[in-house]
Amino acid sequence: MAIATFLENDYNTETAKALVYHAKWFEILLLLLVINFIGNITKYNLFSVQKAPILLFHLAFIIIILGAGITRYRGYEALITIKEGESNDRMISIDNYLQVIAGNGTINKNHISKPILMSELGFNNITESIDLEEKKIELKLKKYIPRAKYELKDTISGHTYLHIVIAENENRKDFYIQEGTRETIYGISIAFNTQNKLKTDILVTKKKEIWHASFPEVTDYFSMLTNKIDSYPKDQLTPIQFKALSQINNTPVVFNEIVENKVRIIVSKEKNSKIKNPEAAIIISATSGADHKEITLFGGPGYMNPFNTFFINGIHLKLRYGAKPIKLPFSIFLKDFKLERYPGSNSPSAFYSDIEIQEKNKLLNYSIFMNNVLNYKGYRFFQSAYLPDESGTILSVNRDYWGTFITYIGYSLLAFGMLLSLFWKNSHFGLTLKLLR
Repeated sequence: MAIATFLENDYNTETAKALVYHAKWFEILLLLLVINFIGNITKYNLFSVQKAPILLFHLAFIIIILGAGITRYRGYEALITIKEGESNDRMISIDNYLQVIAGNGTINKNHISKPILMSELGFNNITESIDLEEKKIELKLKKYIPRAKYELKDTISGHTYLHIVIAENENRKDFYIQEGTRETIYGISIAFNTQNKLKTDILVTKKKEIWHASFPEVTDYFSMLTNKIDSYPKDQLTPIQFKALSQINNTPVVFNEIVENKVRIIVSKEKNSKIKNPEAAIIISATSGADHKEITLFGGPGYMNPFNTFFINGIHLKLRYGAKPIKLPFSIFLKDFKLERYPGSNSPSAFYSDIEIQEKNKLLNYSIFMNNVLNYKGYRFFQSAYLPDESGTILSVNRDYWGTFITYIGYSLLAFGMLLSLFWKNSHFGLTLKLLR
């Protein structure tokens, strides 16, 4: 556990979980520890009045480890974001998941939703297979890239790329689509100079040495060069307005530029203390029949990106890496969010969330703030953070009633055993007091 602390400090929490806390060898070690405690109870006949404090110690550790096991396999943590004046009943998990949906036109099924942990030190392994009627898809992890981002590198025999910028939660994300390919980014499908497109795709192609785009719907844009608002017509090739901000599927998108003689690579950025939770990427090798594709998925703890869509061997494949949505059995309405600052400073001193639980015909009002936790139907809500524009709250959610309850029983027995050992006549303290007298 000391090594895990260093791993968490030098790398991240996910690495410590992957190599220690959630590793099979660590679970086996705890199981052996429980067996050892049970063996000692039998061997030294601890079920006697004289040895009651020692028995309590042994039982306490057994119960604590049991509670930890329930937390490990039954409990979970999540985050829920609520804007002021709005309600929400969907959380996103803290843990990472590989989610895969495969379909062939008649069958569309969620085949995989598997929690995964990635270690920066390596030892990562993902191997999955999907059977869809008579076709089989093999998925295998090829590479894990922490703090990942796309970059373009100059080369003489390179390709042409469309550079797209997407804004998410006030963060800039750069994407590069190679000419002759079709990619889906944040639910936006773009076919770059290829006829392999669907009706819902945005087509980008060259016409009379000028790059044009055709949109499936009328799309407004704001030109940052001229400060004017205009729109792209539906299903009509129109010259692309580079450096213009568009709203596509409620996502801010900028067609930044088209560059030539480049090759796209994924690099791992240097550690930056200002970015607490940088996005990572995994490269999945997908094989079905004679078809083979390498699929890059961006994500990580707290990131719930849209599914990436691909076609392989006639199968429609949708993949996502990162957090998964979790539905609450009730809704939470944020009536008011209050933020207090230190005098003469912009640093927050405290923030409060006045909420309303909405469930069927029941309305319950609560106030959540630091050290004031809401417990409701096995869910615990903590005031965690707030949106950058201060328009809403971010609550941390813990769902682990039985794990917490059993662990607290273990802690109570441990504390009682320690207290009892101070006064028990047959304990070490009792014998010492007897000698002193």
